[in-house]
Amino acid sequence: MNTIFGAAGLELVLSVLIGVITVLVSKTVLVWFYKRQTNDANPYDNLSFMIYLSGMIFSISFITYGIMEPLTATFKILEDSGENGIDLITQGIQYAGFFLMLSYSFSVLVIFISYKLFTALTTNINEYEEIKANNIGIAILVVVLTIVTAMFVKTPFIAYLDSFIPYPELPRIN
Repeated sequence: MNTIFGAAGLELVLSVLIGVITVLVSKTVLVWFYKRQTNDANPYDNLSFMIYLSGMIFSISFITYGIMEPLTATFKILEDSGENGIDLITQGIQYAGFFLMLSYSFSVLVIFISYKLFTALTTNINEYEEIKANNIGIAILVVVLTIVTAMFVKTPFIAYLDSFIPYPELPRIN
């Protein structure tokens, strides 16, 4: 399928959709969770919360962006294997959904680990209450820990995703 609507077109459309959905879902879940933890009716007036929200969305998006390289390789392999039309689109969307589900799950794990690390290091600080009280230093520290953790785990995560790419069988040389 060598048209503009082939694998590259599908990849472009999926990239835009994945980016928009990732930011929207991340924002919605993080705001919901923060409100549940703090009972803050309007967190958008709080600079510390906005720093926290921005850093968390960046961390999730950074990890999720990692699926694009394995997804591109998967599309090329599917296209080279003779898949075309609806079959190519269907399998491409299935792989994209699977990779996306893994990236979101992995992002939640990274945020959880970063949060637990911070709470273990600062036993006498309630992070969400400090952010609610507009403690910018705490917000920046929580965000930096999460971003650094995301940076360190992104490459192994991509290697993990590579294990799901449907590489063709290679002949054995005896």
